[in-house]
Amino acid sequence: MLGVNVDVLGKEEVLNIILSWVNDRSSGLKHVVTAYSEFFVKAKTDVEFKQVLNSSDLVTPDGVSVLAAVNYGGRVKGAKTLPGKILAGLKTGTEVIGGRVGETVTGVWLFEALCEAAGKKGLKIFLLGGWDGVAGRAARLAQKRYPGIKIEFDEGEKRVGTDPERNREVVERINKFRPDVLFVSYNPVKQEKWIAKHRKSLKVVVAIGVGGTYNEFVGDLLGAPKWMAKSGLKWLWRLWLEPKRLGRILSAVIVFPWLVFRESLG
Repeated sequence: MLGVNVDVLGKEEVLNIILSWVNDRSSGLKHVVTAYSEFFVKAKTDVEFKQVLNSSDLVTPDGVSVLAAVNYGGRVKGAKTLPGKILAGLKTGTEVIGGRVGETVTGVWLFEALCEAAGKKGLKIFLLGGWDGVAGRAARLAQKRYPGIKIEFDEGEKRVGTDPERNREVVERINKFRPDVLFVSYNPVKQEKWIAKHRKSLKVVVAIGVGGTYNEFVGDLLGAPKWMAKSGLKWLWRLWLEPKRLGRILSAVIVFPWLVFRESLG
């Protein structure tokens, strides 16, 4: 979709794939991206980021809009005329409103699912980023909620990419712990580029960028009601909570659908 590969898999499928990598540990670091609509818009103008997405091992649909775009792309292939393409869009919109577009695999869900698995299996989890103490709070809550988990954290660079010495210390600390799963909260795009840049030097089985997941996990950021998330209205909930995200949200709900539709026109 828009030149980026997307793996349309269910939650349990994704979880089982990641756990199989953890059990194997023989094929180097695996990079998982939980991609929402902003990622695809950014990839249209950021060649490096597009390469990062397409060189990752798994790109999950983190948002109903991504699944809707994938479904529309498949449906519109059979539409030869403009009215047919518009009709395909309307059918896809009906699926979104009815909550029938498919199953998203979000960073928040993946974080909690892997922490739960780590608690049961004694796996090692490392939390990087998430400034202002939220990484530590998330680590302590995970220890309380999932007994048996082995977890460490580091807030990392305050301004990603500006302090080579601090970055080196972070990588050394991660490698000393040798985590099964590394979660990186360095803000979207930056975190994915950071993982790709350090892929060969990190002694990690799986690395995943998770944006504001720590904040949502500890309760600083309320998750959207299930009915809103299922019907593609999570963006409206986030706008209400964080009005400063207006520019990013407009990109997701206006620019992204337009790019998908324009691509369908050839």
